[in-house]
Amino acid sequence: MYRAVLVDDENYDLEGLRCLIPWNDLGIEVVCSENKALAALQFIENHDIDLLITDIKMPVISGIELSRKALEKNPGIKTVFISGYQDFHYAKQALDLKAHGYILKPVDDEEIVAVLKTATAELDSERVKRSEDTSAMTSFEFIKNDVLRHLLEGTIDQETLGAFLARYPMDLVFTSAYAVLIEADDVLSRIGENPESGNAALDDLYGYIASRLEAAGTGKICRLNRSQIGLIYTTESDLLELQLQKLVQEVREQTSFTITVSYGSQATSLEELPVSFSQAKTFMNGKMFIGKNRVIHPVMNKAGMTKDIKDLSVVLEAMFGAMAGYRLIDICDCIDELFDVAADFEHPVKVYHFSIHIATRLEAYLGTLNETYESLLGWGIQQMDVIHNLETVEDIKRWLRNTLFQISEILFMKKQHKNRRLMEHIEQYIKEKLSDNLTLREVANHFAYSPNHLGVMFKEHMGESFNEYLVRIRMEKAITLLDQHQYKIYEVAEMVGYKNIAYFSRQFREFFNITAADYRKQS
Repeated sequence: MYRAVLVDDENYDLEGLRCLIPWNDLGIEVVCSENKALAALQFIENHDIDLLITDIKMPVISGIELSRKALEKNPGIKTVFISGYQDFHYAKQALDLKAHGYILKPVDDEEIVAVLKTATAELDSERVKRSEDTSAMTSFEFIKNDVLRHLLEGTIDQETLGAFLARYPMDLVFTSAYAVLIEADDVLSRIGENPESGNAALDDLYGYIASRLEAAGTGKICRLNRSQIGLIYTTESDLLELQLQKLVQEVREQTSFTITVSYGSQATSLEELPVSFSQAKTFMNGKMFIGKNRVIHPVMNKAGMTKDIKDLSVVLEAMFGAMAGYRLIDICDCIDELFDVAADFEHPVKVYHFSIHIATRLEAYLGTLNETYESLLGWGIQQMDVIHNLETVEDIKRWLRNTLFQISEILFMKKQHKNRRLMEHIEQYIKEKLSDNLTLREVANHFAYSPNHLGVMFKEHMGESFNEYLVRIRMEKAITLLDQHQYKIYEVAEMVGYKNIAYFSRQFREFFNITAADYRKQS
């Protein structure tokens, strides 16, 4: 992922850029978005970035000056200027700085996406070129890691893979392979206690595991996220179990961590790897049934357990989706399904482990929404200890239900609050521009939204379409003006945005079931 900084002193332009551009699809992570250039500059001076997308004319520090300073810190940075000022002076300065793009407001989503695609393509090319030098092997390792991860997940096309292998030959030919998933245990508690040292320890763990696997020549390794590692195991099938068991033991004895390992079925081609990897991920959910600090393989699952694990994955996904969508009844149904599985547990301790497992998976899901327990509920890791004080399954279900309800409502209110503020500004803008020939496209452009997106949001929030709303407030304003006899009817029509008096009269009659002239006579 490339790291981008967004800067615009107009909050809604900034929010539109941040929310409506498909950054993840473009391979870009927005690491900083600021409406104050000084704050953005402070971030840039202390972090490495790849892209700067900035307005040109801003108070205190202009986008041009911000770009110059960013180039001093990051010489390879790509800059895209966005400006509402069609002034050659700005464009000339942008060209002098070798800006990658210069886009005029209102921003067109497709235009900026196209510019960003070419920027990332250039960054890709430069990264590949740097990787040819021995001093830039880190970049190559990043690309290789990304390719291997996409191979396991089945999200890389043959053309992209072929282009990579043509430049960087890597032995991916095998007659037999297994997708292996390696997960560090108790990560939630370690990170919660001390995030900085916890993440550093996980980096060290990855380095240790990578060195052991490479020394053993077991296959190709990649890091999936902060706590999980993927392995394409290509050594002899008979040695798979033995080598994985040995890895688990070495990690336990030589580091402060323990790990749990799972693997899928045998794959005989690259195309079959994602199936094996999907199975490995499903079996990893068996960790809470079978225990951690071990190798989990299919034959360890007792009768019916494999089905339970698969069902668990499906229900968890459905429950988290219901939570994000504020579907409270569905949350209750999913909790009941989850604890139908727990009903067969032989010992209460397993129920607690099951509950901790759900809480851990929930924390991981919140991460995909850029949220945490702390950001939503103000919780530290010690809150997980509450589960151990609950005495019955019903107590645990009640605690989980309340937690999910709270998170769901907070997420919903965050979304509503954001939309409500936006709609308040849109309403004010429409009232100020009521005499103009307003359209949904014009309003959407002003607030840096696509017309379709804004139209849907508007109707959801206001309960009527944009056009219905516009006609209503125009007619309400017209009534007020008609009551003031100093204005002629054609003047009233112009003041509420109608340049054609006949069209105004027709709209007025349809809305009030009386002509404007007859209303004026009655007032």
